[in-house]
Order: sequence, then C-alpha cells, then structure tokens
Amino acid sequence: MITGDTRLSLAGQKTLLNEWVANTHSDQIASREAMQPAQFITELAYISIMEKVDADVYFRFSGSEIRRMLGREAKGHRLVQFPRLANSKSGIPAVRSAFRNTQPVSGTEELPGNIVHFWLRLPVMDKDGKVTQLICHDRLLEHSMLEVEAPEYELRRRVNKAA
Repeated sequence: MITGDTRLSLAGQKTLLNEWVANTHSDQIASREAMQPAQFITELAYISIMEKVDADVYFRFSGSEIRRMLGREAKGHRLVQFPRLANSKSGIPAVRSAFRNTQPVSGTEELPGNIVHFWLRLPVMDKDGKVTQLICHDRLLEHSMLEVEAPEYELRRRVNKAA
C-alpha cells in the first residue's frame, strides 16, 4: 500500500486519478460533484463509492464488476459485511488511510488462483465540504492479462521453470 502514489499500472486508474488531480486545488481536494463520470465512463464497472457515517463505512454505489467481485450488490451495505475485502490491505486499512490523510491510496495484492487485485482509494469532499466519501477503483486481473492490461506491473511471485 502506497499513500499518495501516482505510479499506477492500470490505464483506467490513471485516468481516474488524473480527473481527481484536475479537480484538486492547493487547499482543497476534489469534490464528488466536480468529478466528471464522462471522463472515466469506461471504468464505471470497476468503481464504487464509499461513505463514512460515524464509525461505519457504507457502499453508496457499486459498479457491475464490483458486485461480481463481492458476489452480491454492495450498495447500502457496510464494508465490514464483506470480510474478505474489509480484512485485506485494500479494505479497512486503505480506507482509514485515505480518510485520515485525504490523499489517494493505492496498491496491489496478489491473490490465489493467479489473480492480482489492483485498487485505488480517492478521498472526495461531500456537498458540505467534508471528506466523508471515497471513490474507489478495484480490478481483478488474471496473470494471463497482465501483459496487455498492466504491462508495467511485475509479479512478486517468481515462477520457477522445470529444466
């Protein structure tokens, strides 16, 4: 997990981060309203919006690939209701970091089954100017798709070839 990292491997995450940066000013981060979905429309399937309400974090929106990844609709549910996500690097630790530092948080996690989870958490202001929401981008890629979709990414696991 790297806070404020702009070295992203996926083009869609770069596009989303660029939109966030374009709407962030020296003393104020981007507001949710300023983010223009038309700028990242091809990524909407991989996007969710989380909102902090008191001590809980709720999904306010979840794209079709997020629903597929989680196995069900996430909208209206608390993050902790998805234990596999909540307990991963991209879950509660990343969400807390993004809210606390009001900076983008991104990372990757290599999962069983030759899959890599690419994730990004972008804090945004609500209508009242408070940072209560995150725009999140999550994408699972099989190793066979890495060369095409994330050519800059290097697997941490090394595959040993038999002689």
